[in-house]
Amino acid sequence: HNNHNQYTLPAASKLSAQPKKSIMISQEYEALLQSALEDQSQHYEGEISRLRSELASSNMQQQHQHTQVSDRESREIHALQKDSERLKHDVDRLSSALLEAQTKEAKHRSMSQRLLREQSIGKELLAKIREETLAEHKSGRTRMEDLEMQISDLNANLRMMSQFAKNEELKQAQIFGTAGGGEKE
Repeated sequence: HNNHNQYTLPAASKLSAQPKKSIMISQEYEALLQSALEDQSQHYEGEISRLRSELASSNMQQQHQHTQVSDRESREIHALQKDSERLKHDVDRLSSALLEAQTKEAKHRSMSQRLLREQSIGKELLAKIREETLAEHKSGRTRMEDLEMQISDLNANLRMMSQFAKNEELKQAQIFGTAGGGEKE
């Protein structure tokens, strides 16, 4: 029984190492994704700030010069505003996807832990059943050997009683023969 425990401990540690490795990979993935999202966010916020300051500067120059923005500049500003909105949407979408992935990962981790617990309980139950079955088998074998011994003893006893009965018949036959012989004389 002690040898059984020595063999199951390394297997259990391997099984528990798998979820830890999965958790570490998941955490590293989350950190990389978060870092990439923050880098993108900072870059485009910097671009937006730069463009706003350029726009503000341009507006101030326009007010001083009382000139209108050229069509090309207006299109560029409009395109940058669209890009900014698109990037904000992408950040929101990626944040939602990250949250969804984290939720799924947590569910999978929970299910994995539950399955590992159930597997451990199942192994313990199987070991207990094997132990009980072996004990029951040993007890049954001992009982069978005892019954076979009793049967052998009973058979020997029957043979002896049969032998005694035959001997008793022989004794009585001799007695009757002797008694009968004595009466004739």
